[in-house]
Amino acid sequence: MEPGPFSGDAPHVPRPQDPGRGLAAACSPPPPRPRPTAPPQRGCAAKICHIQNDIAAAQAQNNSRREAGLRKALAEAQAHCTDERLQARREADVREKQEKVAERERELAEARSKGKPDKISKAQRKLQEARDEYDEALAELNR
Repeated sequence: MEPGPFSGDAPHVPRPQDPGRGLAAACSPPPPRPRPTAPPQRGCAAKICHIQNDIAAAQAQNNSRREAGLRKALAEAQAHCTDERLQARREADVREKQEKVAERERELAEARSKGKPDKISKAQRKLQEARDEYDEALAELNR
């Protein structure tokens, strides 16, 4: 009689359709499913969460001065932040950055009309900086 798979006499031989995989691979649990995430926080809740994350980072870096400043900022945000006021402040910041971009565009046009390459490159750099600040303000507005 030929030994059966459970007799203990024959070594385990992987099946041809499943080469190289033993019992452990066949019985491993499926990979974890991603957890549904809560919608991102907005307004004052997001601001407070951001400050708390910064405090944790300052603690990890043993930066007690930064931590103290952030704790003060956290207390101020918790005491005085309202979503309406924060939104109004962010909208005003976006308008200010828009005006700065427009000013830098005028400066670039003026530099181009004069035709001086060094002035043009400087104006282009300043315009790009203003656009970057505007983009940051827009991102903050939508946060």
